[in-house]
Amino acid sequence: MMTDYDIIVIGGDAAGMSAASQARRINHDIKIAVFEKGHHVSYAACGMPYYISGDIDDHMRLVAIDKDDFTNKRNIHIFTESEVIQVDFKARKITVTCENCDSYYRYSSLIIATGARAVIPPLDGIHNEGVFFLRNLYQGITIRDFIDNNKPGSGVIIGGGFIGLEMAEALRKRNIKTTIIEMMDSVAMSMSPDIREKINQELEEHDVSVMTGTTVHSVVRENNTLVLKTSRGDIITDFLIVSIGIVPNTDFLLDTPLALTQKGAIIVNEESKTNIDNVYAAGDCATVKHLVTGGTFYMPLGSTANKQGRVAGLQSAGIVTERFNGIVGSQFVKVFDLEVGKTGFNEAEAKKLSIPAVSASTLWKSRAGYYPGSEIILVSLTINPENRKIIGGEFAGTQGAALRTNVIATAIAAGMTIEDIAYLDLGYAPPFSPVWDPVNAAAQKFIRRIPA
Repeated sequence: MMTDYDIIVIGGDAAGMSAASQARRINHDIKIAVFEKGHHVSYAACGMPYYISGDIDDHMRLVAIDKDDFTNKRNIHIFTESEVIQVDFKARKITVTCENCDSYYRYSSLIIATGARAVIPPLDGIHNEGVFFLRNLYQGITIRDFIDNNKPGSGVIIGGGFIGLEMAEALRKRNIKTTIIEMMDSVAMSMSPDIREKINQELEEHDVSVMTGTTVHSVVRENNTLVLKTSRGDIITDFLIVSIGIVPNTDFLLDTPLALTQKGAIIVNEESKTNIDNVYAAGDCATVKHLVTGGTFYMPLGSTANKQGRVAGLQSAGIVTERFNGIVGSQFVKVFDLEVGKTGFNEAEAKKLSIPAVSASTLWKSRAGYYPGSEIILVSLTINPENRKIIGGEFAGTQGAALRTNVIATAIAAGMTIEDIAYLDLGYAPPFSPVWDPVNAAAQKFIRRIPA
């Protein structure tokens, strides 16, 4: 026996549940089903480091909408611990495995929102007890339970990207001696050198050891500890968190007509449509258009997943005018007391893409200099010197420093020049900003003043 649905969604987190919810709001009569491989749906994955740190006391606070509410209040059928292992696009049929039993379902429209999984390095001992990955809520709960129950004194994080940085803060808040191992020359390698320097200073001030240029060869479990065999000698730790990147969850689609990138991301347009009729994709398993280059990018971000999911759901329910035009790659990370924001491309990234680029950095006050508590914000802006358009910006500081990134994100999306930004009418009041906001001040450095 086979069950038919108007819309089937594969994947029950940000993109998938956003898609299902939007489709239901448009049409109360269609049959919608969501199949989720894991234990939970509709949770805030970006909040997991703060649950592990203890800032959030109950993991249920990360769940946006309870599974039963989707079923009882929204009439969306939710199947958890149900993995889609095959899609027959010609027959519009999926195969689902659950508790050793395969089931089959037909769809009129299909939305693929399977997200991404953590990269597991091919190291001996990588699956030993005490080695963790952080990509879904179940893994976050497992790490928190381990810390609560075992009271570890030390922890190592492999990977100095944004998740690694957030986890370093989380472990230090639990009074755990923390080490970051990074094979590159610095943590936060996506940032400009001056921003990286600020981040490294903040880590040092909070007693986080950072080992850069270091490769882990194997993980050995001895008694109740782990021994990491590295290029710089052995490191003993109570547990290990591996955070070296993610890959799209699309292995079950590799031998199908669905168009994928070389790295397995599903290629979609601004309407979240794939190359197959009535098949959509959204979130960390899909590509997105980058507004600076106009090309297709794989840049998984939580904000993008929600937007693409909304478009996919509305399109599948018949709202053909809905579009998500693309991203500029805006990201925030909190490193203890330091706020860091990034949008667009910095000079090094732009040049790798053969985009002409010039950058300049500025140190500026967050508030009027005479107002109590004013702090310094580091601003780095990048422009294309051929057309003077802003193509990137980075911020590091306190007191809302990261939020100023949104001004530059808007400017990039609008195609503004650096001259536009230099005199942009930004708000002023001594408790919030100087007369010349740090954004204006940084842009002023690019102004070419030619005497008459």
